[in-house]
Amino acid sequence: MGAWKDLLIDMIKLTDEVKRLNQSVARLDSYSLDMDKRIVRLETIIEIAKGQQPAQKKIT
Repeated sequence: MGAWKDLLIDMIKLTDEVKRLNQSVARLDSYSLDMDKRIVRLETIIEIAKGQQPAQKKIT
């Protein structure tokens, strides 16, 4: 009977670990979405800045 008890305890520990990992993944997903938004904003700023540069004349 001791084996059943140990198996049940291991299952409970595993369930708790999976729940904890799921919460960590949710936080990382939120963090990565925030980073993605920041990168898009930086790319937009760079593209706007490139568009505002005066045109360079070619010397032939």
